Formats: sequence, structure tokens, C-alpha cells
Amino acid sequence: MDYRTLAAAVLGVALGALLVAYPEGVVRAQMAGRFPTDRRGEYGEDGDGPRWLTTAVRLAGVACIAAGGYFGWTLL
Repeated sequence: MDYRTLAAAVLGVALGALLVAYPEGVVRAQMAGRFPTDRRGEYGEDGDGPRWLTTAVRLAGVACIAAGGYFGWTLL
């Protein structure tokens, strides 16, 4: 058994699941807590992030899950 391929499969699926489950959190972490369009408002007030950005993160998550599944399939 190739442990590097197994690690790639497990980490790919785990990262993909994180990206699909919590895209808003991933985007907020990458934007250092504030969205580019979040210039107005009171301190501590959260705005909604751009929908296209969360959709892109979800698509990246699906791609990671697919890559992890492929690496897992090659182990069989």
C-alpha cells in the first residue's frame, strides 16, 4: 500500500468536505475577517459575502473531493 496516495486521498476528501460545508468561513478567513464590499456599517456587524465567491469555494471543494476519490480509487 502506498501511504502517500492514501494520505492524498484522505486529505483531499477532508479538505473538500470542509470547503463544501463551510464556504463562508473559508472566504472570511482568506479575507482577514472582512469582505471587500464590507466598507460600511458598525463595528462587529457582519455582512454577507459575495455569492459568487462562496460558489467558487464550493466548486473547489467538489474538485478536492473528486481528486481524493480518484486517489482512493487508484489504491484499489
